[in-house]
Formats: sequence, C-alpha cells, structure tokens
Amino acid sequence: MGGSDSIFADDVELIKNAEVLEEDYTPETILCRDAALDDFTDVLKPIYKGRPPQNAFLYGDTGVGKTAATKHLRDKLVDDLETKNADLPADEQVTLNVIWINCENFTTGDHKTSSYQVAVGIVNRLRDKGNRITGTGYAPQDVYDIMYSELDDLDGTVLIVLDEVDKIGKDDTLLYELPRSRDMGYLETVRVGVIGISNDYTFRKNLSPKVKDSLCETEIKFPPYDAVELRQILQSRAELALYDDAYTDETIQLVSALAYQEASGSARRAIRLLRGSAEIAEGEGVEQIAETHVRQADKKIEYGNIVESIADQDDEKLYILKALAHLDLVDKTPARTRTIHRAYSRVVRAYNEDSGSEPLTQRGMFNHLSKLVMFGFVHTIDRNKGAGGGQWNEHEFSDDVDPAKVKEAYDERGLDWKRIKTRGVDK
Repeated sequence: MGGSDSIFADDVELIKNAEVLEEDYTPETILCRDAALDDFTDVLKPIYKGRPPQNAFLYGDTGVGKTAATKHLRDKLVDDLETKNADLPADEQVTLNVIWINCENFTTGDHKTSSYQVAVGIVNRLRDKGNRITGTGYAPQDVYDIMYSELDDLDGTVLIVLDEVDKIGKDDTLLYELPRSRDMGYLETVRVGVIGISNDYTFRKNLSPKVKDSLCETEIKFPPYDAVELRQILQSRAELALYDDAYTDETIQLVSALAYQEASGSARRAIRLLRGSAEIAEGEGVEQIAETHVRQADKKIEYGNIVESIADQDDEKLYILKALAHLDLVDKTPARTRTIHRAYSRVVRAYNEDSGSEPLTQRGMFNHLSKLVMFGFVHTIDRNKGAGGGQWNEHEFSDDVDPAKVKEAYDERGLDWKRIKTRGVDK
C-alpha cells in the first residue's frame, strides 16, 4: 500500500474497493428489508409471468433502501426473464423494458418539476441523442402524444420507475395517465407499469383520489433502520470495501450510532460516514480508523448537508439569506425585519437587473423569513422593553449557518456571489 511519489497518493490505503461505498452501488443482498422486498416481489411477479403489470408507490425517509431495493429487484427480474426466455419459443417470450427517471433531474429554473418536464425526459430517454426534444416549445398534449408514440414502438411490458416522484408536486397529470395509458387508449401494443418512489409520504396524502387509485395500487413502506440494522449493513459493506485491519467493531458501532441519532436511521448517511472516516485516516497516514476520524467526518458531512439544504431553497429565501450574510459580515446582526428588508431589496434588484423583477413587500418577505426560522436556518430574538419601550423581533443566523455556507450554496446553485452595498458598506 502507498509508495507513490504523486501528490494524490497517501502513504497508506484503508479502502480496497471504493465502489462498495458509493451511493449508486447495488449490493447482491438487500439486508434488513425482508417485508418490503416480499411485497415488492409480489408487485413484479405478474411481469415475470407475462401478465399485465401492477403499479406501486414506495415511500420512506432518505437512505432507507427504496432505490437500492428497486435496482436489486429490477436486475433480478431482468436476469430471471433472460433465463426463462432462453427455454421458450420467440412468440412466448416476455419482453421487458425498464425506464428509470429521477424526477429531480427535470426541475426548471424555479426548482419545480412538472408532468410535462418528466414526459420530455421519458421521450429523450427513448430517443437517440440527435433526435431529442427540448423542454420548452411544445404544447403539453403534443409532448404526451410523442411520449406515447415512443412507448408504443417498444414491445411487451414497460416498467417506468419515477424516483423522487414527489418533485412533480401538484401537476400530477402524468401520474394519472401513465398507469392507465392502455385503458385510456393511448397505447395499443405495450403495457405500462409505474413504480413511484418518494421520500415524502405527505405527497401521497395530497394526491387526487384518481391518482391514488392508479399509482398507489400497492403501497410499500420502508421504515428507518434501527441501530442494530445499521451495524449489520455497515459490517457487510466494510468487509467488502475496507482492508481487515482498517476498522474495528467499535468503529462500526460508533458510525452506526451517529447515523441513527443524526439522520433518522439512514444507511446512506452511515455509509458516507464510514467512507469519510477511512479517507481522513488515510490522509493522516494511519492504518486504522479511530474515533477522532469518525468525529471529523461527521462534522464534514453535516457541513455539506447544511450547504445542500440551503441550496435547495427557492430564490426568495436565498435572497434573504444573502442579505443576512451581508449584514452579518458588517456586524449588523441580529437585525430587525425592516433592516433585513432593505438589504434583501438590494439583493433582489442586483440579481434581477435584466428582468426588472421587484422585491416582495416587507410582509411578503417576512413570510419567507418565517419559513427560514422554521427550517432552522435563522434564529429570532424577541426584544421587550416593557410598556414604554415596545416589543420587536430581531433575526440572525442560527448556530449551524454562516455567510461562508450561504456563499457555498450559491456556488452550488451556479449563482454569482455579487457584491452588494449594504447600509453603506461594500462586502
């Protein structure tokens, strides 16, 4: 291990197979999800038997195995059909096409996804690179017609997986039509099954009854892993990914405990933490992960999660956070609402010089500011000077947020960190 003169090399290596610690790695065996896998297998059985497919809605928090289970069973179904078809005449073989769409990848500039955008994504997934359509310029019905035409050019059964389906929001036209496309006469030759995957169970509750009846034909819940299950999953990954002397049972126990406490039993968080710990230990040139490495990795992941959460906010909230950042940099926080509104207005005008978009009123801005308080990005201080002095609120960043994190979030969104004059000081 080690021995290279490259600046990119470490003196020791603890990771022997980094792919096992990647988010898109699909293990050969899905641990601790027996009940969900049984239910999911029942959903896919009709496809194996050449019968009309079923639809299913998978829900549960981030990192609880929904995507991994879907990929695992998809691969298993494809392999088993290949084996089955080898012994059947051509006219009896079962043809399966799987289309995987992550709805988050089809967000527009205002961070919203529509049925229209996802339909465009399905069309382009089925077309060659030079023949794809753009996300604008077509009437919605034209896009749906193109999509159904492309689907009908396939054979047999089409299984469409809509990962992060909650990103579609209220525009659920596609979620109603796709599962019923054959019955509604949009398709003649193929049969479509739809698997919706969501981190947000409230999305299912807010679906219209007609969509629930079709998409949610079967609902499969993926509960959070408990600490014991996380240890089992981590132990399995560590055996494949790390050298034997790189970790101890105590390492696995600490990583699983932190992931259980801080991320609601997320295996994804636990695996990221294990990898980060190993990389920090490698950087220090030691041959075994220690508690200090796990703690350092945990802080690093938490920092990144906050930046990502900030970047996920809509434009108005980002403008408010930038205004607070400028006020913070010139020691003007905690600040009253009207002070933040003045800074926010300068930010909005700086970022919308071409469009001419105007800032929200102070009341409109305050509604977004209140959400930032609720999300834990901003802290509110109640000032009370008694009967003669009056009452008011002041606002500042919470302990987990600072101007550097807001700037990183802007960078992640591809937004220029413009210089804004705030109360006469340029920062």
